[in-house]
Amino acid sequence: MRLSDGSSFIAPAEIVSGEGLSTGAAIDDDRLQSLQSRSEFVLARSRALSLLSRSAHTRSGLARKLEARGFSPGAVKAAIDRMAELGYLDDRAFALDWARARIAGRAEGWKAVYRGLLGRGVPRSIAGETATEVCSDEAELEMARRLAGNLPPRTAASRLAARGFRARTIAHVLREIDGRRSAPP
Repeated sequence: MRLSDGSSFIAPAEIVSGEGLSTGAAIDDDRLQSLQSRSEFVLARSRALSLLSRSAHTRSGLARKLEARGFSPGAVKAAIDRMAELGYLDDRAFALDWARARIAGRAEGWKAVYRGLLGRGVPRSIAGETATEVCSDEAELEMARRLAGNLPPRTAASRLAARGFRARTIAHVLREIDGRRSAPP
């Protein structure tokens, strides 16, 4: 929408048509502010949908992307709330999908999964619950055993620590390795 002072802003057709505006129509400051605010909210929701259509996001990840595109905090919050209301934005579902894919593709421990979720904007409580669900004690121990294989204890410990396995899991695997080494042939 181009204004008589030479400035302009993007106003979605649904906003303009709902206002009954026409070329040359006079708009007072209050009405202009209302148009700009409502337009920004519609554009933020549209951008959020566009981003979500390409890949899943967390609430905080989507908020960062919308803020980086210049949307006001109010428009960002409204867009995120609407996407969550529609079921398009769910931190718990995002965390579970991401963690399962990560574990399927890489042998990593609980700490690596947890840190990865935090790095993607998943809240701490959800990250902890998800890491525990996807990387249970038994599952983590089995992955650690496979990863350690027949490696010497020091190498196994380093590899497991680098992949984010918990200390208790590493200690358990090292005890098993020591038990195999001390067992008679």
